[in-house]
Amino acid sequence: MKFSKILLLIPLFLISDDSILSELKQKEFNVDFQKSDVESKKLKDSWINPINMSYSYTKSDQYGLDQENRSFRIIVDQPIFKSGGIYFAIKYAQANKIFSHLSIKEQKKELIATAINLLYNYNKTKLLLKKQKYMIKNSKIDVLRKKEQYLSGIIDSSFLDQAILAKNQNELKYIELKSTLEDILKNFKDISDKDPNNLKMLHFTLINRSDFLRENISIKKAKEDERVKRYFKNMTIARYLPSLSLTASYNTQEISGSFYMPPGKESFKDYGFKITMPLFDINSFRNIESTKLDYLKSKLLTQDMKRAEINRYKNVLRKLRLIDKKIELTKEDIALYEKLYEDTKEKFEAGEKTVYDIETMKNSLEARKLDIKIYQIEKQMALLELYKRVEDGKI
Repeated sequence: MKFSKILLLIPLFLISDDSILSELKQKEFNVDFQKSDVESKKLKDSWINPINMSYSYTKSDQYGLDQENRSFRIIVDQPIFKSGGIYFAIKYAQANKIFSHLSIKEQKKELIATAINLLYNYNKTKLLLKKQKYMIKNSKIDVLRKKEQYLSGIIDSSFLDQAILAKNQNELKYIELKSTLEDILKNFKDISDKDPNNLKMLHFTLINRSDFLRENISIKKAKEDERVKRYFKNMTIARYLPSLSLTASYNTQEISGSFYMPPGKESFKDYGFKITMPLFDINSFRNIESTKLDYLKSKLLTQDMKRAEINRYKNVLRKLRLIDKKIELTKEDIALYEKLYEDTKEKFEAGEKTVYDIETMKNSLEARKLDIKIYQIEKQMALLELYKRVEDGKI
């Protein structure tokens, strides 16, 4: 198999919607995306100051006079230049939104992959149950043989005991598999409204390494986190540089009964600008250095994440090769059992073999055929490890 030239085929129904997830799970993720958008808008406009309004009323009887004072103010103090801080605040919000969306997509993809993995395990366990039935049939035949041999004096009771014990162990394993199947079904129903018995198993093939790394959600997240840290570093530096703000206010005041001022009402407005810059902050260089170190660490984490994903890809390749070897060996066993089965039937017709021998060979042959299907499911489960790391609709 030429692994480098095979692409991952993502099923279309999983790209267009997430129907394998329950309706409630889908709604939960939709709410997460909506909240992420709202938080992003808040960050994007965080540099815009609010317009403040104040109203006050005071009444006093100082000097024996009834004095009343009413005042109303609207105040605007809006920065329009912060040495790049406004630009970086907007870019920071945009990068943070992308990072947040990727995080939600990663969680969603992980949950979809969990559902698919449970579906694979459900079908694999059903095959194991079928295989176990053949094992039980063979163990029952072995008990009958050992019983006849024991009663004929050919073997002692220990051989019969071992055959009975093997039969019981096979039957207990069958019960355990049934219990496992119920657990898998319960876990599947926790995240999906579908009936696994009515779902076809998905089929994936291998994605080439360059595409896997290019569209890998975790690597994209790490790169976006790097951008977030870079813009935050620039925002922090801008806090200690000159800032230009426009200021304006509208004021009204009404006075009555004042000893110092004649009663009356007046209104006025003022406007202008101001330039501010912190002259001394003991932690300024430390704050800047801290954000620089965060940015440096994010770059290292991006490289580390890429290395981890390359190792994941290589690990899946090794798993696939090992499973292919299992399949090749199983096919050799099937060919051998098919030959033995035919030979046994011929010897039975010649009176050299019993019907037990035919049944044993047939059961062993059918069990090995089921092994092929089980290994094929294991290959899909290995490929699923790559699928869940790739952003939908990108390959």
